[in-house]
Amino acid sequence: MILLSDISDDKEVAEMNKEQIIETLLPWNFWENDIDTGILRDEYLLQIKRYLKTDEVVAITGVRRSGKSTILLQVLSQLIKNKVPRINTLYINFEDPKFYNLLDLDLLDKIWEAYFDYLVPSGKVYLALDEIQKIKGWEHWVRAKYDQKEKVKIFVTGSNAELLSPEFASVLTGRHLQLFITPLNFREFLKFRGLEIKTDRLWLVRNRNNLSNFALQYLELGGFPKVILTKDGLLQKELLAQYFNDILTKDIVDRYKVKDIGKLKNLALFYSTNFTRKYTFNKVKKVADFSLSLDSIHRFSHYLENSFLIDFVPRFSYSLRNQMQTDRKVYFVDNGMRNAIAFKFSGDKGKLLENTVFYHLKRQKKEVYYFHEKQEVDFVCKTGLKVVELINVCYQLGDKETFLRETSALLEAMKYFKLKESKIITAEGKSEKITRQGLSVCVVPFYQWALEI
Repeated sequence: MILLSDISDDKEVAEMNKEQIIETLLPWNFWENDIDTGILRDEYLLQIKRYLKTDEVVAITGVRRSGKSTILLQVLSQLIKNKVPRINTLYINFEDPKFYNLLDLDLLDKIWEAYFDYLVPSGKVYLALDEIQKIKGWEHWVRAKYDQKEKVKIFVTGSNAELLSPEFASVLTGRHLQLFITPLNFREFLKFRGLEIKTDRLWLVRNRNNLSNFALQYLELGGFPKVILTKDGLLQKELLAQYFNDILTKDIVDRYKVKDIGKLKNLALFYSTNFTRKYTFNKVKKVADFSLSLDSIHRFSHYLENSFLIDFVPRFSYSLRNQMQTDRKVYFVDNGMRNAIAFKFSGDKGKLLENTVFYHLKRQKKEVYYFHEKQEVDFVCKTGLKVVELINVCYQLGDKETFLRETSALLEAMKYFKLKESKIITAEGKSEKITRQGLSVCVVPFYQWALEI
């Protein structure tokens, strides 16, 4: 028997009337009031400002809680300050619980219709679709708006690399620009800590001790924005642990329908504990202290990488086949999160520095490998077909043995790649330049290298 109440509820769910839609959207938008958008992340805003001059869809990706939503709101706020009418901006958060059971293309059409009926915007609309991957087939809706030459600039965000999957790319070929958002870099970390950065080297010398202390904090805390703005150390750890669990559940378990959640979490914890080490999937299966099939290790590792939680770095080889068959180094997205969830050891300081250096290189869009012939070099950076930079990472060059190990590995690699210079990045110590056999090794403190002053 069908009850009248059932019919009423089904109709309400199916339609979610326009008033309900606007009521749900209102707290997220600037239509009536300003929204606190926090500390500006200028580097990203400058890049997006360039993208505003084009018609292309702007696809913003990055790990959950890295600041994608806030940056989108900052973009809309800046547009309003530059005389774009408030009602010409529309921000939709698809993780709003009120949309939970309605996530389909029909919802997009209804929101768009309700927005035009209630706000009646005239001229170009700036549309922000946050966590859009929750709508299956969204790329076809976006392409239709693009192809119909509607007066709309579209931004989409997602916390999974598959937002830019081959299927998505084929639908929006030539119609999108990509922006990758990460947790705070060191320069942004200093800004969030209230330090005004200057570009002259005298300022660097005057503030050397202060910058060195901030660098050590950064190596421990990482760069998730809300965590850096939180002063309570226990709360910081709780936030980071929650971020980790949210990534596993919302970006992996829900998306890929993973049933064995415990084993997925065990693998993520294994990688976080053993970050900066070299592994093949076969080796993971042998050394991990939990049971997981090789197929599951392949799939789960792929999911963790797609959610931006980990990265794999291959060994450098001119042979692609050799690259595929050798161990890969694993890196973890954020030191603070890693410290909050992983088993920690006394020798982790150097690994924290190496992990941070890797993500700094990744932000610079460098093609990164490690090198290992007789000795190992942490990072080989390639542009096109040419190796252009060699970097070793060492927490401190405190003894002769460490110094010789780091420099001799770089000298070997410089000869191999026919380069004249290389770097050793340290957490502690001063900058200096060492010359051997006509080749130069520059020792650079992390704070100086990361600020590029």
